[in-house]
Amino acid sequence: MEIDLHAAIQTTEELLARLRELHGTEADDAPTRKSRRYRTEMTRTLLYLAHLGDRVSVEVMDTYFAFKQGADLIEEPVAGTADE
Repeated sequence: MEIDLHAAIQTTEELLARLRELHGTEADDAPTRKSRRYRTEMTRTLLYLAHLGDRVSVEVMDTYFAFKQGADLIEEPVAGTADE
């Protein structure tokens, strides 16, 4: 069985690119409308990055369960239960 992590890799690459873009960004704490919009955009961006991290986790677990399901098709005797 070939393990396919293509979707997780793509999501991880997108996450990494966005993290690099955001790294080192200065927050504007001024009480202006422009600053509030910027902080709102920053909040949305950070929430989206957290979502991407969650998505990668789900994609990896999907691959794990597909692998486990394929591995379970071959029934191997459990130690001590085989007729000898």
